Amino acid sequence: MGIVHRRQRRLGLIGVIVAVGLVASACTSPVFGTAAGPIRHGTLYSDSGDQYSYTADGSKVTATPPSPSDPSIREAFWRTDTPYYGDQQACITWMTNAISQPGEPVQPGLAMRIAPTGTDDKGIKAITVTENVMYNAVWVFNVHVWDTTRSGSPFDLVGQFDLSNLLVTSSVDQNGDTHLSLVPPPWYVCARTQGNQFTFKVWTGSNPEPAWDDPTHVFTTTLPDGWDYPGYSGGYVGHLHQGQSATFTDVSTMPLCLASDMVDTPHCQDLLDTTTTTAAARPG
Repeated sequence: MGIVHRRQRRLGLIGVIVAVGLVASACTSPVFGTAAGPIRHGTLYSDSGDQYSYTADGSKVTATPPSPSDPSIREAFWRTDTPYYGDQQACITWMTNAISQPGEPVQPGLAMRIAPTGTDDKGIKAITVTENVMYNAVWVFNVHVWDTTRSGSPFDLVGQFDLSNLLVTSSVDQNGDTHLSLVPPPWYVCARTQGNQFTFKVWTGSNPEPAWDDPTHVFTTTLPDGWDYPGYSGGYVGHLHQGQSATFTDVSTMPLCLASDMVDTPHCQDLLDTTTTTAAARPG
């Protein structure tokens, strides 16, 4: 009983610390991107300069392309009440996958550390994990870093992962021929940023959410130097063609140390100890 009480108390303390930090940073959290009701969005790439339109209905967010469409558009979006933090956990449900609509593959994703960049803060940078669309290898997930103020390509690939064991099923017909098919949505994606580490997990349908130490569902890559900074978290969408759309639900984000399995980790204990020491030294 004492152990449970201690854990609950520490979780409460960290919650208070984080809540105070959020209140303190609320006034300085940057406002950028284009407003669409409770959603803000920013363009990571667009040949035409056009943007997607967004509608929000409860937990559901739908992106639609302009008319005529520009399939080169890639965007990040986030809710206006999202905390601005460096180490975060974010989750999103993809109700649309690459081939769930007719036509060319669409590209859903999750975006972390979305922040303004450039001398005038008019650019956007972000870290994304997305479904691959090249060569229709949609069971591959890519992790990119984006900075729209860079010369040349605004993105770099930092990790690529084959999820065919999770996302592709096989069946044998009456002739003995094997057919492969993609698991239909919903697909669930959560990601974490901690320093220069980017970790994400994926599961589908009615399957239970895997733990963060499940090697079959969880994947990690190291970010390049310079990608440890605060930002918003939300969704990503790209390559929408005329008549297509992308729908997401349950976009959520939290400071990493509020995740239940992170409370007793050295990372969060250091945060608690440092904050407690600082508070004790502060004049009353």
